[in-house]
Amino acid sequence: MELLVTIAIIAALSAIGFSLAGSMKEKAHMTQAMAKMRGLGAGLVAYTTSSGGLLPYEDSPGTDDWANAAKPENDEAWYNALPRQMGAPGVGDLQGKEEQFYDKSHPIYIPGAPYPKSDKKLSKPYFAVAMNSRLQRKNEDGVKEQGALASILDPVRTVAFLERGMPGDKKVNKAQGGFSAGPKANARAFAARHNQKGILVFIDGHAEVRPVSDLIERGGSIIYPQLKVVWTPDPDDDPN
Repeated sequence: MELLVTIAIIAALSAIGFSLAGSMKEKAHMTQAMAKMRGLGAGLVAYTTSSGGLLPYEDSPGTDDWANAAKPENDEAWYNALPRQMGAPGVGDLQGKEEQFYDKSHPIYIPGAPYPKSDKKLSKPYFAVAMNSRLQRKNEDGVKEQGALASILDPVRTVAFLERGMPGDKKVNKAQGGFSAGPKANARAFAARHNQKGILVFIDGHAEVRPVSDLIERGGSIIYPQLKVVWTPDPDDDPN
């Protein structure tokens, strides 16, 4: 009987220790991810200052792969422009040395994100952070124009970047979708990796932790009117 009691105590202590270790690891990932997202916000502010108020492009025409990112015409895509602004290689600079994209020192690498563990991740860049896809609109010719800071009516509440869903991320809301690891995303693809919350970066450069319930309805619609978080240049526009 004494042996059984001892075993039970050891098992309970082990379970508590495992839980505490997991919690500490999760907190560390959130702290590190917040630092990365704040750095991205600072990079965005520096970019808009040096570009005369222009925003970087949300992605580049065509496929989001290493070769396309390396084309000179895609230098102003955010995943090239902002890392370079921050003194790091852009995605287009990493063709042939793709593993550097997944190094913890790279500005776009987000700790705690479920990157593929195999060499599959070298076939294309898997983005754990994305630019808000509701900021840029097509002109009359069907071409997306580079966004401008002057068009953002409420930069303090307007999302610039979000932790975005990847294939290995869990959905908090069943109506979420678009967990494709691409470089642009809307609110439905928000990844809540930190105790069912995730990180947003706003146009003015600051970052906040938010739950999914602040962004989308249970049915999947982006919350409108946009009273807490804004996705479009004009808060009165419907982001859906």
